[in-house]
Amino acid sequence: MLNLDKKPRQVLLDLGLSESEVQLYVSLVERGALTARELTMLTKAKRPTVYYALRQLQDRGLVTKKGSQSTERFQAEPPEALSAVVKIRQQRLAALASDVESLIPELKKNVVVHEGAPGVTYYQGVEAMKRAIMDTLYCKSGKIDSLAPSDNFFWQVGQEFSAAYIHERVARGIYTRNLWEQKLEPKILLQSYKGKAQVRILPEPMIGNFRTTIFLYDQEVMYISSLESGHVLVVKSREHHELMRAMYNSLWAVSQMVEI
Repeated sequence: MLNLDKKPRQVLLDLGLSESEVQLYVSLVERGALTARELTMLTKAKRPTVYYALRQLQDRGLVTKKGSQSTERFQAEPPEALSAVVKIRQQRLAALASDVESLIPELKKNVVVHEGAPGVTYYQGVEAMKRAIMDTLYCKSGKIDSLAPSDNFFWQVGQEFSAAYIHERVARGIYTRNLWEQKLEPKILLQSYKGKAQVRILPEPMIGNFRTTIFLYDQEVMYISSLESGHVLVVKSREHHELMRAMYNSLWAVSQMVEI
């Protein structure tokens, strides 16, 4: 008998089945074809709940009905049918992801912006930080200036996220200027910046003296802490952005160029 307190039950729930559907599906897998009455007695669920869950399982292609109305019995499809449910969910999620990507720029066009009224947004936790960083990919200017220590959030959280972010940034045609403590290694990773970025190495007084990564784009300045501190701070202010841009340009002028 399947242990529904552990992984099998959770997998079925993650697949989108309700508690009632999981209970009925597993009962049919373990006991073979059963009538609705037998399932009601076995699960101790209310009859309307059983019938509704059975209809849902049939719609998912996990259960079939056999026999006439007076002798109808329900039978679980082979477990391989679960793979078909996964594929359907993947297709729907892919379509939804595409729709969301199309919707975001349209919604951003209608966001009310109060010029001169600065705003500060705070994000805490790794996933919230990732979402905030990915949001920079929708910058209107198509340009991002970054300043980063060698041991920064992108390296600390794992190269998979860094690679995905850079790939998407390049794919969207966003141009970047990057001020780093040291050259990116291995060098092959640096090639992903080619044609869409400039890189310079910060002057000696900056080396080893900061832990926060800074992004400048549109009228916003994003401060990305280390993974240990675990937060992102976004300041939306034209004056603050102008100040940070002037400081960035000053650093850029005295930093060492890197060939990509």
